[in-house]
Amino acid sequence: MSVRARLAAVTLRIRWAAVAALAPRRSVTANGLRLTLRTENWITHYRWATYAIKEPDTLRWLDRVVRDGDVVFDVGANIGVYSLYAALRHPRAVVLAFEPEYANLHLLRDNVVANGLRDRVTIYALALGDRVGLTHLQVQDLTPGSALHTESPVPIDHTRTGRRVVMREGIALMTLDEFCALRSLVPNAIKIDVDGTEAEILRGAERTLRDPALRTVLIELPVSVGAASECRARLEDAGLGPTPMDVGEGTNEVWTRRSHRGW
Repeated sequence: MSVRARLAAVTLRIRWAAVAALAPRRSVTANGLRLTLRTENWITHYRWATYAIKEPDTLRWLDRVVRDGDVVFDVGANIGVYSLYAALRHPRAVVLAFEPEYANLHLLRDNVVANGLRDRVTIYALALGDRVGLTHLQVQDLTPGSALHTESPVPIDHTRTGRRVVMREGIALMTLDEFCALRSLVPNAIKIDVDGTEAEILRGAERTLRDPALRTVLIELPVSVGAASECRARLEDAGLGPTPMDVGEGTNEVWTRRSHRGW
């Protein structure tokens, strides 16, 4: 981490300490929508402070591509930033939020309840991947709201990731195809942001990706060039094609069913 990044992190922690003493839950407005988020530490405070600017492409996707009445899967929901936005933007949408990490689940549930969305956002405490069974979440930061946790049944080489695993949490793992079969449900829109296992999730979603009901996928591609290439190939094989975002410079990509191309 650079000196500038360290200073920015320290500044955020100081600001959070002042804010937390006054208001552990903060209101935020983005594109005309107003909601509240728990801001009990510097990471959740950061998510609140950058709500409207961190991923404008994701908000634009939810505004312009996702439709009212859609079934929306938020895979890697964290504390629910985009699950809340989807449910508020599209009151008739059915939103399913997948988040396996224990501390994030607690905040996700509180944010759903506090924003009056308990009947419109359903939370699933499990990870999605390419198999069904039990595994571990390799936690790299114990702070609630943090990311960069990785599903893996075996310990992760920290020299490759640059971050040490500080705890392993036992979690349930399921393929997207198996989940959809059990729920008798097919998503119209899927957001995937899981910090590393995107390819595994797509491997376990072959039937779901090919279903004509699935219209669009927003995916934050993995850092690995090989894994990113696999993700693109699987989406392409399923009849989806890349759609230009024209917003931001991140690693998110939108893929749209060819019969629904165009915003």
